[in-house]
Amino acid sequence: MTTKVYRGVIDELLERSWDMGLSFIDQGKFESREELGDLFDEVYPWDVDDEEKSELVQELLDEGYIEPSPDADEIDCLQIVDDHLYAHYRDIEAMESFQCLIYDKGEKNFLLGFSAFGWAYIDGAIDLTTGTIGYYNSNEDVYTPVGNLRDEDVEMLSEVIQDNDWSIDYECTVKRENKVAA
Repeated sequence: MTTKVYRGVIDELLERSWDMGLSFIDQGKFESREELGDLFDEVYPWDVDDEEKSELVQELLDEGYIEPSPDADEIDCLQIVDDHLYAHYRDIEAMESFQCLIYDKGEKNFLLGFSAFGWAYIDGAIDLTTGTIGYYNSNEDVYTPVGNLRDEDVEMLSEVIQDNDWSIDYECTVKRENKVAA
């Protein structure tokens, strides 16, 4: 019998990457117009009256997507795929999961650090060169990959870092474990 080990944010990011991409968040499955309306209420960025909500939900059902507004800070569009409502966030919003930019002096590349389990320290990372995601031991600067992100997501993360001139939070020589953790 195989037991799946929960890897926190690592699993969530892997699932999002291989589902629709890191910029998409599955808001939930719906089986009726009413359930879609409830999901819509949770994610739509503007207050709307019942009539306008009804029109927007119908447009979502008819067209498969809506764009809330070019002025919406976070959400680019809402989209229906296989009876799930997805919110597509602007690329910069995908970065909210990451707390630091690590520069590997040995490999001369970058890792995005994050807390995999909600602790106040970095224990997860994405290697922007290899496109892998995994554990990061910040005490010993050891990175252990556990999976691969889609190429499009790695490119998007790299572009956001370059376009927004992220500063390096931490420089070190990262020891890499080549095996993929179970």
